[in-house]
Amino acid sequence: MTFRVRRPRWLPALVGTALALGSVGAPAVAAEPTDEHAPLECQDGWCPETLPADPPSLGVHDVAAVHGDVWAVGYASGSVPLALRWDGKTWQSTARPQTEHVELHGVAGWSRHDVWAVGTRGGVDAGTTTFTQHWDGREWTVVPSPNPDGSRNELRAVAVAGPHDVWAVGETGDPFAGSRPLLLHWDGHTWSAVPTPLSDQPATFRTVVARSPHDVWVGALVGEDLRTQVGVTLRWDGRTWQRIDVPDQDPASTIAMGADLDGRPLLTLSKTVGKYSDRSRVWHWTGSAWTRLAVPAIDGQNLGIASMTDDRRGRVWMAGRTGGGAGLVVGWDGRQWTSTLFSSGGRGSLSGVTASPSGQEVWVGGGFGTGRHRHGVVYVRR
Repeated sequence: MTFRVRRPRWLPALVGTALALGSVGAPAVAAEPTDEHAPLECQDGWCPETLPADPPSLGVHDVAAVHGDVWAVGYASGSVPLALRWDGKTWQSTARPQTEHVELHGVAGWSRHDVWAVGTRGGVDAGTTTFTQHWDGREWTVVPSPNPDGSRNELRAVAVAGPHDVWAVGETGDPFAGSRPLLLHWDGHTWSAVPTPLSDQPATFRTVVARSPHDVWVGALVGEDLRTQVGVTLRWDGRTWQRIDVPDQDPASTIAMGADLDGRPLLTLSKTVGKYSDRSRVWHWTGSAWTRLAVPAIDGQNLGIASMTDDRRGRVWMAGRTGGGAGLVVGWDGRQWTSTLFSSGGRGSLSGVTASPSGQEVWVGGGFGTGRHRHGVVYVRR
């Protein structure tokens, strides 16, 4: 079933040069499906993929295209890490390490024989530790990673700038001291914790993007709690990290990066303002500062953005959810912004998006369900 509503409009948005933007507004609250076993359908050209039955996937957190392969990671039944590989024909479960209580949040790779997945291992009682695993083309190997402080150490995202240049981000801390941002770097031999201008502040790192070895971005939420957190970015020039504030003083609960528009980075900040209500804003890097970008398909709509990508040919894709519990993809095709809503049984969201190098294929992944009955999903647009 498709929940798309098309209302063409053309509005100017000044981002260095004027862009003509058309919008497809998402409804304030999407209809919530009640049949969690209903078959998935193609929606606006996005078609569901068949995922392996073993292990049963409960949710997909991230997807990444790596030299002809596509990876989807998340969590599966039995508390085992979920790492699925698309080889051009089918999705396959990869031989997972002998470990449990692991949830993978991010995946990125340099080649088919050099892929990293990061996440969190542990339970409520024992606390949590960082978790990293490496794919060499045949199997996954668990690689030890630092756990600097407290009873809670988590990794949220990973980016690869080279075969011996990998960045992973997350947070560390405990219920008493609060959260501190965590940045890890792989130099080809070991993971090590790296200090940043935000290391001593209450904050969490949520996303990392490597545009080159000398141009790496980290998206952070800085503040004591959800009522005070604001978006901040860090930029690595190959020698030092520079703090760059986002001129948006509204509190945020999610920050996303990972796409370029006109060759410059995009950023979104989303805020949960109620049980079924989210708001998002889009920002564009001018070369010296972040400036607000008007996106009619997002501005004023009840939705949150969790991930974004571009196809290196001018198209941009953003994935997330509506306050009504539907998955959402917002796209820019070079002329206008459009949005598509996804219903996959129960409430849920889309949390990862990636595009093939040719731009001919785009994948989104997420999770849907009711209560404990959840299932992971992957859609593709060809």
